[in-house]
Amino acid sequence: MKKGTKGVVLSVRPELQAERLKVLVAIRTDSGEIVEAHMPDRELAALLPRSILLGSGATAHPSLMDTMEPILARMTEGRRVRVWQYKERWFFSFQPWRGVRFLPDVAPPGGNTEAMRSA
Repeated sequence: MKKGTKGVVLSVRPELQAERLKVLVAIRTDSGEIVEAHMPDRELAALLPRSILLGSGATAHPSLMDTMEPILARMTEGRRVRVWQYKERWFFSFQPWRGVRFLPDVAPPGGNTEAMRSA
């Protein structure tokens, strides 16, 4: 697989490894290959804010996984991601905002521009 490969998340699997949360995902790359990749901590923190789920605590009961799993699935599955390798392990990251340009003459997603202008 070449550097900077992109794909779509098919499934997400949170698991406990040495009492720590790790998230693995299956990704179908643009070339059709299925890759298992790890979710980096920065991506996990963006989807599951620790302060909201745990407050200031540093420990959690394993049953919290029942709450986190559907959140991770809903926020990850079907999303387009970039896949990359570091030290023989695959990782992924969500697409950044830096490539997005906000233009006034572009129709809003799913919106009727005429109806929005007259509102």
